[in-house]
Amino acid sequence: MNLEKLKKEYKVFSMLFIIQTKHWFKNPLNIFLGVFISLYTILCWLAFKHNDPFLLVSGICVAMVRNSMYIYLRTINDWRGKNFVDKMSMSNISNKTKHLSLLVFNFISTFVICLIIFLISIILFPSQLSYIEKLNPLMMIFGLLICWVTCYVIALFLYTFISNTKWTTMIGLLIYFSTMYFLGLGFPFQTIIQQDWLNYLLYLHPMRYSINIVQAGFVNAPNFHYINADININVDFGYGENAWLAYFLALLTIGGYIICLVSKRLIDSNYKFRSRNKVKRLKAESKLYIKQINESNDIEFLKRLREDRRQRD
Repeated sequence: MNLEKLKKEYKVFSMLFIIQTKHWFKNPLNIFLGVFISLYTILCWLAFKHNDPFLLVSGICVAMVRNSMYIYLRTINDWRGKNFVDKMSMSNISNKTKHLSLLVFNFISTFVICLIIFLISIILFPSQLSYIEKLNPLMMIFGLLICWVTCYVIALFLYTFISNTKWTTMIGLLIYFSTMYFLGLGFPFQTIIQQDWLNYLLYLHPMRYSINIVQAGFVNAPNFHYINADININVDFGYGENAWLAYFLALLTIGGYIICLVSKRLIDSNYKFRSRNKVKRLKAESKLYIKQINESNDIEFLKRLREDRRQRD
């Protein structure tokens, strides 16, 4: 890619990034639901249960789900409803530039929101610093990254496979609220997993594994079994002696969504390719048919030609 083309792509990238930023701030629900509701929920729970080691980090993950999955899904659905996506498809904007801009904006906006919520929570509840001093940084970084990627691919999956905006919104809300209430924020995670039927059911939740990695990393429990006698907490995340299973299942979840998205794209591309070829073939046959009619003076030949044409159609 030459320098001139690179500059052009960068201008397009910047333009799309600015459009997304303006769209995000113009919608009061994005600010209210994406920042204030998440922050308010975390602060309320910390005020009553500031000793819970999983509240803060679970709240960060919930805020991530809210912004990088649900609000992002609302945005691209809104664009589809206003035909903005079709307009971009008909323009000469590179698909790589378009998707890169969406990806980068999603990452930066999610990072800023989570950082703001984290800093405010730490300032108001400095007792959480005791956990931060002991956290496992590699597990935390990997878990947060995997959590964000999972949110992003789920949003793309819902947008790609479900054209009905109401259904995508409902499913997105279901994932968000189930994450908030059953994966460490709404109800204590140690209480949730004590209910066997609910614990087994949550193994089907797409966000469980990545959030468990973040939670275990925050309390520095690489074996996914956290014991704190001082506050009487004993949490077994449910992976037995197989600590690798959480990482494998988290990556498997992401891989499954990506495979579905890539397969859909390949099928659509193949369909478009076959459609283009079919159009070309029909045009060629039509031209040949017209040429044969113009050049023939034999009535019987024209009748047979017309009959063959009717049978093919």
